[in-house]
Amino acid sequence: MVEALLSLNFDKFHALSLKALRKIVPLMEQGLRYDEAVERIPEYGHHSNRPRENTGKQKYLPPFYEGTRTESGSMRIREGLDIPRNPVVLRALNQARKVCNALIREYGQPSEVHIEMARDLARPADERRAIQKLQEEYRERNEAERLQFAETFGRKPSGAELEKWLLYREQHGKCAYSLEPLDLARVIKDPGYVQVDHALPYSRSFDDSRNNKVLVLTRENQNKGNRTPYEYLTSFPGGEEGDRWRHYKAWVEANKSYRQAKRNRLLRKHFGAEEEQAFKDRNLNDTRYICRFFKNYVEEHLQLASDSTARRCVVLNGQLTAFLRAKWGLLKIREQSDRHHALDAAVIAACSHAMVKRLADYARKKELAYLSKGLPDPETGVVASASAHDALSHAFPEPWPHFRHELEKRLTIESVDELRSEMKRLGTYPPEALESLRPLFVSRAPQRRGVGALHKDTLYSPRPLLEKNSEPGKQKNCTIVRKNVLELKLSDLQNIVGKEDPRNASLIKAIEDRLVAHGNDGKKAFATPLFRPSADGKKAPIVRTVRLYKTKETGAFVGTGVADLGEMLRVDVFRHERRYVLIPAYAMPLDKRINKNQPPDGAEFLFSLTKNDLVEVTIGSTTTRGYFVMFESDGRLTLRRHDQPIPDRSYFRKNIANATRLQKFHVDILGRVFLAPPEKRYGVA
Repeated sequence: MVEALLSLNFDKFHALSLKALRKIVPLMEQGLRYDEAVERIPEYGHHSNRPRENTGKQKYLPPFYEGTRTESGSMRIREGLDIPRNPVVLRALNQARKVCNALIREYGQPSEVHIEMARDLARPADERRAIQKLQEEYRERNEAERLQFAETFGRKPSGAELEKWLLYREQHGKCAYSLEPLDLARVIKDPGYVQVDHALPYSRSFDDSRNNKVLVLTRENQNKGNRTPYEYLTSFPGGEEGDRWRHYKAWVEANKSYRQAKRNRLLRKHFGAEEEQAFKDRNLNDTRYICRFFKNYVEEHLQLASDSTARRCVVLNGQLTAFLRAKWGLLKIREQSDRHHALDAAVIAACSHAMVKRLADYARKKELAYLSKGLPDPETGVVASASAHDALSHAFPEPWPHFRHELEKRLTIESVDELRSEMKRLGTYPPEALESLRPLFVSRAPQRRGVGALHKDTLYSPRPLLEKNSEPGKQKNCTIVRKNVLELKLSDLQNIVGKEDPRNASLIKAIEDRLVAHGNDGKKAFATPLFRPSADGKKAPIVRTVRLYKTKETGAFVGTGVADLGEMLRVDVFRHERRYVLIPAYAMPLDKRINKNQPPDGAEFLFSLTKNDLVEVTIGSTTTRGYFVMFESDGRLTLRRHDQPIPDRSYFRKNIANATRLQKFHVDILGRVFLAPPEKRYGVA
């Protein structure tokens, strides 16, 4: 026995007390495995195997919302479930819940739930312990703060109240921007007194962490707007040397409650386009918390099939999914199609607890490099090591015969008859399953919005509108805009303000000469600074911008200026005299717009389109079906293929006024397509 054991290498260990060992070892001496021995001991059985009373598990995953709304009109999140407040995270979780429930309605209760997690294989024990310790400290600190709140106000806090309470104490009772003392009673009880603000604006960073949140007076938050603290506080007299920024900076640096990560956000000076994108990418791609929360939510709330023996979700990570794709010969090209999500889902579903454990064991033993030699080359199919290939085939066998062939056909065939014929040839589908087979169709959630920004931030010209003669007897509505010389084109020269003034002739000629010499490319033409021509030879200023007349066919009156309209909310589609008329809808009221853009009298309303609505257009004998992307002022409609990852206008971008037929469809969450029912125009009784 001793000689046999000496040849074994152990890569893991258990931290067990002598008391536990005295109970477990005798059972193992009887021939039981460790996990079987632990399961025999009631107080030591794995948490997933212990009997639970009143688990409250349900047929469907329960919603994250209560069904009521807050004072601001947003849906109220259910308390007591530690549901994340980040709107991007919450939207992803809610979509996953809807997909899960739709699958249950279609196929019944699942026997197992498999989830891909965004995490590394087999983290080292010391790293896992460090993470666990931080999480435990965080939970204990929050629980202590809840008790402190209850002692102060005589009741438990809601999620929003606890957040304000934590920030109030972290800031030592001061408004983060004005540094004025805050009234704690009003902080908790008066909803209009203070607000929780994202220091780096959420729309620019997607950062909803506590490190990016501060408690401020409502007026301070409104005055700050979509700016960083630095951009806001240096806008006061004195700028960076002014009292507002200097006092704020000293206060942040002296606050010992702030972690360095939070201090960095509050004092960040540079937050341009590149920094914004980096923050967005980091926060949107951090899916670990989303996956972990959803896994726990499923295990706690979802009732599995009556004959299921599963106790936990099967948890994979991206590395294992990629490994199995390579092992089973499944190429994945993300850029070509969104169908790769279905491929991943099939691989994840075909994986088992045993496969997850085997690959984790290989990772711990640092044998992944050896195993990879057994993977077939994607181009030639040749393997570098026959022994590694044999080991792979034994540890990670193909889920069932013809798995790769079946999956590839299911992903690529778009004809119903061809798909059913191909699957019938494999002989693995019963007749009733063949009858229900349909090609894959990527489902996208329509982005329906009832509200939006009234107008863009930039105001043109201090005067409401200028009248500029374009042709004799005709008038055009114009504003004055400043355009960087790097963006100038020769066509802009005719619109230069003051073109008729002889004093500007030499400057306009100099600009024209530069553009002509550099092929009408402003960036090349003015890479070398252009100085304003000076008759007396004195040093003249550099020309950086030029004022131009800009014709305003659209826009809105805002104060004493004109602004571009905000984002288009939807497009209303009408039929009039055998033509289709599309009218864009904005949040700005009609009476404030330059162009009222109303449908012609007698036009019949058909339906409204928002982003990701499915549309079918027939022009002549050609029919195109795709998701709605955008509508342009020249009447062109842009659609994307259902599986196209990024719309690029190459699929369909045409004027559809004279189309033979235009129809709208609904796509359910499982990709089934239905003709949309008749609609009433939004805002019209």
